[in-house]
Amino acid sequence: MQNFNDQCAGKYATPFKKLLRKILKCIAYAITEQEYQDAMIAMELNFADAKEWVLRNDVDHWSHARFPRQRFGELYSNLAKSFNNWIHNALSLPILQMFDKIRVQMMEMASKRKIDAALWDTPYCPKVQKIIERNLQERRSLAIRHSDRIKFEVIESMKTYAIPCKHTCAAIGSNKEAVSQYVLAFYNTEVYRAAYETNIQPIPTFDMSDLPQPSDVLIKPLTTKRLPRRSRKKRIHSRGEVEHAYICSR
Repeated sequence: MQNFNDQCAGKYATPFKKLLRKILKCIAYAITEQEYQDAMIAMELNFADAKEWVLRNDVDHWSHARFPRQRFGELYSNLAKSFNNWIHNALSLPILQMFDKIRVQMMEMASKRKIDAALWDTPYCPKVQKIIERNLQERRSLAIRHSDRIKFEVIESMKTYAIPCKHTCAAIGSNKEAVSQYVLAFYNTEVYRAAYETNIQPIPTFDMSDLPQPSDVLIKPLTTKRLPRRSRKKRIHSRGEVEHAYICSR
């Protein structure tokens, strides 16, 4: 996304940037080939150079419609950043205290989720349960056409999220089967509870040697002087990233 902002979106005004990013998101999250082609046509009509950027940067690796194998439906690249923000208050502590504070945070989070899950009275997690109930309600307005006596043609979102969409629910109901047979087991309430059933134990110290006293430890200062003839390290650029050209005023 940073390369996209530098090479494509950066030269457009704010309203056009929003439209460009919206179309790029449609390309990334397109489930069917038709959705992908429609998004690419919209990109070409509005931002021809951005379409060339999409084709140059391995669209098969990040677009659902072009990905050769099954993958999950969400795209994120900032999970490590989110975790670092979550433990931000612990990062300034000494190493042992930092680990212990992170452990306490994780224990509190796991305990809260364990208590919340114990109150659920639905077969699936609340968010998934709402999606299934909505799809069961919306399937009533759909007309069903059979490929043959036992086969149906449905959209690819079923494979992406492993939650029956309204089209899949309609096909399952027409075949006199239960929708629950086609929901991924990981969404089950019992599986969620089992994930937070065990406790996070502190690190045992009974078999560890005694820590040395501060007076027994000699910590030498870091070497701050650069060694002679030491080459300057250069950052390795990401694939597709270009260096900015700087023009001197003189």
